[in-house]
Amino acid sequence: MKKSLLNLAAVCGFSLLTISAYADQGSKGMDMGGMKMEGMKLDKTPEKPVSANSLSDGEVRSVDKENKSITLKHGRIKSSTVEMGPMTMSFPVKDKTLLSNVKTGDKVKFTVENIDGVSTVTTLSVQK
Repeated sequence: MKKSLLNLAAVCGFSLLTISAYADQGSKGMDMGGMKMEGMKLDKTPEKPVSANSLSDGEVRSVDKENKSITLKHGRIKSSTVEMGPMTMSFPVKDKTLLSNVKTGDKVKFTVENIDGVSTVTTLSVQK
């Protein structure tokens, strides 16, 4: 019985200590005003216009004109707002006319940009 009471007292003591420490930091919170963020991209707008260097290579796996999307097997993507490694992925397209001349198996060059938090194909051209 004594051991149970001691354990209960210890648990209550640690609980009070934890609550006190948590309450003490309440006014400090998550103030990131002084945090250095020079390496982070915080702006959704492109830093520079799209150039030939930002075009990525890919192969069309499927085209869904009805839902304005394309599935691409692609290499590394690096644009002004999106960076990702090689994979096969479905992307929405900014304009459905981008899908008018592509078919499964085509080799393409394309650009992906972050539009409202979604990686979206903004340029697409079939390679001969």
